[in-house]
Amino acid sequence: MLIIRSKYLIPDLEKCIENGAVAVKGTKIHCVGTFDEMKMLAGIEKIIDLGNAAILPGLINTHTHLDLTNLHNRIKPTANFTHWIFQLLGARIRWKEEDYTSSIEKGVRYCIEAGTTTVADIANTEYSFSVLKKRPLRKVVYKEVIDLNPDHAKDVITKIRSELSDPGHENVNHPPMPPPFTGGNRGEDRRRPDLFRIGISPHAPYSVSKELYHAISQLVRETDMPVCTHIAETQDEIEFLTKGSGNFPVFLRQLRAMPASWQPPGITPVAYLKGTGILDNHPILIHCNYITDEEISLIKYSGASVAFCPRSHLFFGHAGHPVQKLLDAGVNVGLGTDSLASNDTLSILDEMKFLSHHSGISPKTLLSLATVNGAKALGWESHIGQITEGFEADLCGIALPETRGKDVYHQLLGAGSKNIFTMVSGIICYQASFL
Repeated sequence: MLIIRSKYLIPDLEKCIENGAVAVKGTKIHCVGTFDEMKMLAGIEKIIDLGNAAILPGLINTHTHLDLTNLHNRIKPTANFTHWIFQLLGARIRWKEEDYTSSIEKGVRYCIEAGTTTVADIANTEYSFSVLKKRPLRKVVYKEVIDLNPDHAKDVITKIRSELSDPGHENVNHPPMPPPFTGGNRGEDRRRPDLFRIGISPHAPYSVSKELYHAISQLVRETDMPVCTHIAETQDEIEFLTKGSGNFPVFLRQLRAMPASWQPPGITPVAYLKGTGILDNHPILIHCNYITDEEISLIKYSGASVAFCPRSHLFFGHAGHPVQKLLDAGVNVGLGTDSLASNDTLSILDEMKFLSHHSGISPKTLLSLATVNGAKALGWESHIGQITEGFEADLCGIALPETRGKDVYHQLLGAGSKNIFTMVSGIICYQASFL
């Protein structure tokens, strides 16, 4: 049994234990309490003292693109989203397998060093599956699906079913599909806290036909796979769906991806999603930068979660995010970093610090966004997101600045705080050299 001790232990949002410690046995949390209590336990093999630090539940990143890590500082900030996509496509046009794998590997390392223990990653290529499956992060890897032509929907979904149908196949193009749901509480299979899970991500309404969204919704109902989609990310997207005009039609025609028969549905993005059936599958809705009060009600009623990426939001110069409205409405909101093509780090702690200085969200709520809410978004709130007996031993240790007169939550969000310890499923994945 391993004991980890620090000045503070924050097992959940209701407690803060001074001189706290957590006992880890195998992959699970054995018990929590004060260090004086924990050191009396039988069978202790090792004690790790993190010193002036706070032990937290491992941080959860509800949206990232790890395969874009090597594009840091190579994509210029722009308010024109389609121009950003063109930059992205151009930067990767000559990438080979080693470029993708090194980018993903670097992203994994950055996450672990920052105290992130769980990621929801979008897989644009097959390399994300092969690399991430072997790494110690807990992750849901979402296979990204793109095709705006409604005539292709049947063939696309047939291909996806074929690729995901053979659990024993080792080819990275054929990640294992979860078994069909056969009974019990719906979502039970998805809630297994495996280190590696497969999800599916119809990219966005400007890149996926309504017919394909429908087919993916049916696939998700059959298999109980996690699902996420980018939605209401830009004003251009709203103009595209409501009027069929703006930057997206020009962009899609340049890519030869705009079907000649396509007609705008004449409704806003979240309302459009409702008509596809996706909202019935408790998806993660990525971004939701531009949504109406009516759409917030739709999200709340559906039970969907929202992945908010604060510093990526800043990178694109978006208007203020409706995060507080979402929280006030009772919508589950988690934090994401997006990618280093639109951000400076893959640190959820940095996202929390940014919001601490640029929003009125309380420190405790920020911690909730980074832990409990992220776990709920992934359907794993009974296994991760808290330091509770029987939960998975996913932990991080944040070194605190030498600041007097401030409570631990404000110290966590101070400029000098830094992750020094990361554990996933009882395995130490990162430990600062001075420990």
